[in-house]
Amino acid sequence: MSAYVELCLTLVNDLAIESRQGRRTSGDARLGDAFADLAANALMRHHELSSADVDDLMSVARRLLIAVDACIAGDLLTASFALNTVLAEFGAVPNLHAEPGGPPQLAFHAAEAPIVDAWAAESATALAFLVGTRQTHRLGQCSADACDAYYLDSTKNASRRFCSLACQNRAKSAAYRQKRRHRPE
Repeated sequence: MSAYVELCLTLVNDLAIESRQGRRTSGDARLGDAFADLAANALMRHHELSSADVDDLMSVARRLLIAVDACIAGDLLTASFALNTVLAEFGAVPNLHAEPGGPPQLAFHAAEAPIVDAWAAESATALAFLVGTRQTHRLGQCSADACDAYYLDSTKNASRRFCSLACQNRAKSAAYRQKRRHRPE
């Protein structure tokens, strides 16, 4: 399930937020990052993404962002409503299918579903699973300045605060510089 949550957060982080790791994301850079991140995702299943697919995924990502924000805020009713609309629209249904010669794997879309529908259904199902199992505290938003990215906290004590090591290092460096400026001489 965590792979599907990570897919959901990749969509949100690449297609729906304004700044990441200290930089504002522009439309062209955002699309380029989305193509690179999504193409590298193990769930890609050898599909090509068209620019129309990315536009559709952008729309889905904005809707998933509403659900993620609601989960983090503890507003599970809003999260549920947002997720239920995505689940219904994209035909989320548990399904076992396999690559030729491979073992069956659980997915949450029809085997012949287009990639946008598959990713929308799988992402919404994964978030719904977090809501239904009271695991939304595992979702977080980066604490670094100028970063709006989201992450799934898989640490044992749910102590993660940053989306990446780069953001953690930037925050620690900024805190160190701030401390040195205010140190009496």
